[in-house]
Amino acid sequence: GAIVSAHGLRGEVRVMPFTDFVEERFFSPCTQWLEDEAQGRSASGEYNKPAGTLSKINISGGREVTTKGRNECIVKIRGVNDRNAAEALLGRRMYVLASERPSLREADVGDGDDDFYAQELQGLRVVLKEGGDEVGKVIDVFRGAGTHDLLKVERKTKPPGEFVYVPFVKDIVPTVDVPNGFLEITPPPGLLD
Repeated sequence: GAIVSAHGLRGEVRVMPFTDFVEERFFSPCTQWLEDEAQGRSASGEYNKPAGTLSKINISGGREVTTKGRNECIVKIRGVNDRNAAEALLGRRMYVLASERPSLREADVGDGDDDFYAQELQGLRVVLKEGGDEVGKVIDVFRGAGTHDLLKVERKTKPPGEFVYVPFVKDIVPTVDVPNGFLEITPPPGLLD
């Protein structure tokens, strides 16, 4: 998640979660990693700069709140005891080790009905199931964009910076092969135009 504001006077922080495991990550005592320097937000309001160095932190607990239609968490970090200390953490991302993430599926190869971490999909080559032509590569995953997640794919054959958004559903993404670094798509007419 990302720390978006201080909350109250006792050092709690408001966190925008980037996980489906909110209760495990923010509501009970656990260990996480915090960026040593704030990233700030991009012009689009996203926290999209690469992570810097990290420090270990201990979460003592938290709770979920809804603000402006967005679910966020109020979190208490041990050692952050007043509002000034909490404000010093604004813009920093919180992480867990990959080894501490729960497994989402039994195999490394799956389809659009399986669960994957966004980091597993980013960087995968996107190829057409019929013909095997390479479309591009996944550069981002957008959660909550309607009914399904969307894969932001940078086109290979178009000028740099041109993208297509592919719904992450089994009918369109029948194969995801993480070990071999690709996913296959069967795009409906007009998706790649």
